[in-house]
Amino acid sequence: MAYTYLAEYNSGAVVPEHMKYSEISDSTWRNYEIAFNHFRELHDRKFISIRTNDLQQCLNAYNHKSQTTISSMRAVLKAMYQYAKLNEYIDRDLTEGLVYEWTNSTEQIHDRYSDEEIKTLWSKLYEINNVDIILVMIYTGLQPTELLEIQTENVYLDEKYMIGGMKTEAGKDRIIPLNDKIIPLVKNRYDPNKKYLINNKFGNHYTYGTYMNGNFNTCMGKLKMKHLPHDGRHTFASLMDSAGANDVCIKLIMGHSMRNDTTKGTYTHKTLEELLTEVNKI
Repeated sequence: MAYTYLAEYNSGAVVPEHMKYSEISDSTWRNYEIAFNHFRELHDRKFISIRTNDLQQCLNAYNHKSQTTISSMRAVLKAMYQYAKLNEYIDRDLTEGLVYEWTNSTEQIHDRYSDEEIKTLWSKLYEINNVDIILVMIYTGLQPTELLEIQTENVYLDEKYMIGGMKTEAGKDRIIPLNDKIIPLVKNRYDPNKKYLINNKFGNHYTYGTYMNGNFNTCMGKLKMKHLPHDGRHTFASLMDSAGANDVCIKLIMGHSMRNDTTKGTYTHKTLEELLTEVNKI
């Protein structure tokens, strides 16, 4: 297992393959240990069982951090996969298909779609492939990985909601109300014979990397827009706030934690009808 690399170093064991890293400073190693812990959700997994999407989800969870944080995570992954391949634990280096995003200290990485751009997206629906995916993210607040991982069995068209979300306390298995505007889009994607709601033109499941590199960027080029996949979620938050939507509903829909707000987090509950009312304000 490639995690042995870090374990052997921390234990003080002298391993020949590690000697070339001996001149790395203590502070740099601390950064690598912190970065390694950012993948804690995968620590109990066998290395060979980890998939590209598992790694991408961990990276996505920290894309609001600085370039230094993401670079450290990237360095740890590269070192582990190099070590694993060298020792024939794996046949393929999964790091080659990952997307690394971060937030610059002087500017925000995400930029909401303007009202004019949203109009353009609606006008190009089904004219340019997969514009519907962007619109669904804009009107649900879902992260790209969250939308791509929604399973068909968790889509309830008649009740106008889906169940999905990242594996965090606040975000996992949350109710995602469907704005009336995107119900036809979701219905068009819905196929009870497929495991996932979102599939490519060949009927196969998207990973974040294949969606980002082989689809989203192409779509942006055809639309002559400059955005990142997560900008749909950023746009949702902005639209909901501008529409005066209930703050608790926004947090519940987006899977934000209310841990620091004891009153709202413990005592406030919202029904599906209330969530639908709020999401249809945009």
